[in-house]
Parts: sequence; C-alpha cells; structure tokens
Amino acid sequence: MTTGAPRRTPMTMRTLATAGLVVAMLAPLPALALTQAEIDAALATLDTPEMRACPEATGSKLELPYEVRDINGDAIDEIIVHMQASGAASCFGHAGSEISLLISDGKGGWTDAFGFPGSELAFHPRADSDWPDVEILGPGFCFPVWRYHEGEYGIWRTCEEGKLVYAEGLRDNAVPSGVMKVAAPVASEAPARVPAEVPSGNGIGRLSEVEVIDIDTLNGIPYDHNGSIVIVDGAKGIIAYERPKKSIAGTVKRGTVLFHGKPWIMDNPDGVLIEGFAHTFKKGCPATDYEVRGHYHITYAMAQFTLEGAAPVRSKTSCDITGHSLTSGNATLKFDIAWD
Repeated sequence: MTTGAPRRTPMTMRTLATAGLVVAMLAPLPALALTQAEIDAALATLDTPEMRACPEATGSKLELPYEVRDINGDAIDEIIVHMQASGAASCFGHAGSEISLLISDGKGGWTDAFGFPGSELAFHPRADSDWPDVEILGPGFCFPVWRYHEGEYGIWRTCEEGKLVYAEGLRDNAVPSGVMKVAAPVASEAPARVPAEVPSGNGIGRLSEVEVIDIDTLNGIPYDHNGSIVIVDGAKGIIAYERPKKSIAGTVKRGTVLFHGKPWIMDNPDGVLIEGFAHTFKKGCPATDYEVRGHYHITYAMAQFTLEGAAPVRSKTSCDITGHSLTSGNATLKFDIAWD
C-alpha cells in the first residue's frame, strides 16, 4: 500500500463557477466610471462664451481642471470643477476660481450645485443622509455650509461677523432653502412674499416666479439703476422698479421686484451688509434667482452702492440658464441715488 500526501478531490467546473460567483458577490461594487465623452459633455455645460470672455480679454484661456468623485456613495460619480484662468485670477474674484459640483441626472444632463467663487469643497458626512454637507472654502476665516435636500443643495449655515450661524429663518436640523427667508415685519406691515422657485429646463441654476408688488407699499429711497428708477426699502429688504426704462418696459412692469433679501437699517451709522437674491428678466420667461451681496453706509455710500454675485446667463433660444458669469452686466448691480 502506497503512503503519501492525501489525494485531493478534483474540483469540477460547476464547483469553480460557484466559487467564482461567491467571490463576485462578496466583492464591493465599483463606482460606475464616467467615460471621457461623458466628462467632456459635463464640462461643456460650463465652457460657455460668457465664461470665456473675461479670460480671453486678458489674453488668457479658460481652464477647467476637474476631479471625478462619488460623494454620496451611490456608485455614480460626481464631477468637481475648478474654473480658473492662469494670469486672469481677477476674473473669478478673491478666490481666484469658480467652483462647481456637477451632479448627473441619469439622463445625460448635469446640474451645477454651486457655480460661484470658491477655492475648494470640504465634505462633512451626515448621519441622516448619504449626501454630505458641503463647506465652500475660500479667502477668509469663516465659510458657508450647504445642505442637500429634496434633490438639490441649499444654503444651511452662513457667516455673520466672522461666525458661522444658521441661515436666516433656519434652526438646528431645519431643512435648507435656496430662497432667503425675510425677517418678520412689524405688526403694521404685510409680510413680504418670497417668490416660489421653478426648475430650470436643463437643470442649471434656479428660476423663480416674477414677483410684482404694489410699489406704493414701499417706504424707501429712489435710486437710478441702469436708467430705470427703483425704490430701495431696506426695512423690507426689497428693491423694486418704480419706473422701468423704455428698453425693458415690455418685460419689466412697475412694481417688479429686482432684489429680495434680509432687511437692513438704512440709516445705521455703522453701515450694513446687504445680502439676498436678485433677479434677471427675459420676456415670456420666469425670472432668474441668484445670490448677491454688497455694503451700504449712510455716511459715504448712501449716494451709491452695488450688489455683486455670479449672474445667470440665459440661452438665446429658450428660458434656460446656460451658466453663470462674474463679468456680465448683471453680475454687478449699481444704484445711484435719484434725488435732485
């Protein structure tokens, strides 16, 4: 009788196949990698003539370095884009770049969750959602935090006097909102209406209802804005058209709200920060909705002030928003006092 190592039972093809299936089932599922064609299509939504205008005017070129990353663990990648231009940093504010988070709609379209100045995105995991909170980093020591809710990111925590606080009208664990909530008015005033948002057809940016109010309910100061007379009522946080210039009279009516935001005290000797949402208008279309801010000071700037923000750029053939610009006419809104 021959002795030696025990004889192994041969493994059948069926056994091998079953073992392979078990290994495959235990292996983690990889993210669905984007093809280069899909990435190029996403970047094309940001590479617009409006965004190229400023870099090209300075002899530079728009650059779109990107990072592909699955931020919510659903095995579908998002794209983080740092829009910039070597030698033309001024085109993108103090941060030197405009940062976008492109989220796929699963149908070939892309939504830009941010699309405004920033240097980096910091992701903070949440216990109650797969989508992390996102902190927009840039120059300074305090940075806003955005939270995902019902399909989109909205401002959740913002900075006031260098400290991070919950956005106006929100409490701890409250849902975020892309629309600035207006502080409660005094008892004698009717509450200001915040226009409802409507989705943009291609998923880029925000559209809102055109808000028209009774201009006589405002108790503010007349200012000239690009040839139109508007009323600035800081107590209500509203800027509305009183006398639109002829070139826009067919689109903008008397009482149309240009800006709606956090109320401020216009005669505050210490000056105030104006922040809220401005609108642009196109005949036959909803208004756009974009965040702006500026400073107002009674002693040296009451005669003139500006509001600045990344303004939406409209499609020439539809109501859709095709991108955002820091150099368009709507990116800087100027107001000159209209008193004689």
